[in-house]
Amino acid sequence: MDKKVVNRISEILEPTEEQRERMFSNILERHRNESAQKRDFTPMKRLKPALAAVMVFCLITTTAFAASYWGLDIKFLNFLNPSSDEQAEYLANGAYVVDKQVKNKNGTLNIKQVIGDSNVTFILMDFTAPEGTILNKPHYSFEDMYIDMDAYSGFYGYGIISLKDENSNDNKISMVMPIKTDESLMGQKAHLGFTDLIGSDTKPGEFTTAVSGEWKASFKLDFRNLSTDYQVDKPIKMVDYDATIKTISISPISVTLKIGGPFMKEIINEYNNSYSGFDSDQYPITINYKDGSSETTTRIFNGLISAEDDLVVIKNFENIINDKEIKSITFFDTEIPIINK
Repeated sequence: MDKKVVNRISEILEPTEEQRERMFSNILERHRNESAQKRDFTPMKRLKPALAAVMVFCLITTTAFAASYWGLDIKFLNFLNPSSDEQAEYLANGAYVVDKQVKNKNGTLNIKQVIGDSNVTFILMDFTAPEGTILNKPHYSFEDMYIDMDAYSGFYGYGIISLKDENSNDNKISMVMPIKTDESLMGQKAHLGFTDLIGSDTKPGEFTTAVSGEWKASFKLDFRNLSTDYQVDKPIKMVDYDATIKTISISPISVTLKIGGPFMKEIINEYNNSYSGFDSDQYPITINYKDGSSETTTRIFNGLISAEDDLVVIKNFENIINDKEIKSITFFDTEIPIINK
């Protein structure tokens, strides 16, 4: 490999203090320039493989570094996996740093950061067990959890997602708690309680107690709502009944449809009676992108359904959504065009 390339890799991996300051300056200058004006596009010559690899590494490093600097925790960044620098910055601008620690003799729960939209809230947490306790299971959760908000009385759907563990031989893990609701929790004060950390080799699977104890925390959810709301009012047919798609909310982390009509109970009963198991999705949503590609939810665990007055269908996809490139949403053979605001 060319000596200059080797030296460049060394600079990236082990930057000096002067280089770190230059990286900060470059990122801030780039942010200012992109906000003030559009840049002209200049075609690039084909790079040598070694140099191209360095350039790719630089882009990845810069994205992670920039998002972290702007306010998005690197663990959140890896979990959300944004599709571009612009989306990483958009997510970072909506995040809220909590940094709330709950510590007792059984371990420390650190509520780190929150991000959310109209119907989904993600809470990033670290858990540190007492010294000598090894947390090496691929899946962790809590035996009991409760959640309450000061000024919200709607439905909740929540759970725990274990993040990739960089060191499976230590006493630390990271988790994300997704909370699905029929209204945004932005600005709410949350009260959470967790009892007994449990672990499993598979999910679903048999969980066993890893650390006993109880952890309670109260904190504000001062994230910025990432959703864009669309008033639709489009009639559809669901199992031969008339219904209306009232609104669609779209963000990088979820798509939510609110459906109303006089036959909601009949529609839900029909689908409940024909339900074929957790590996099927009774209310699939398809996202159609401008480039011709699409993706569809297939499993019930990808979303949450509530049906008190309206039918609320909340869906997450395998990765976060490139929401600015959506052409339309398809629901029960009805296609709804999306005009980006």
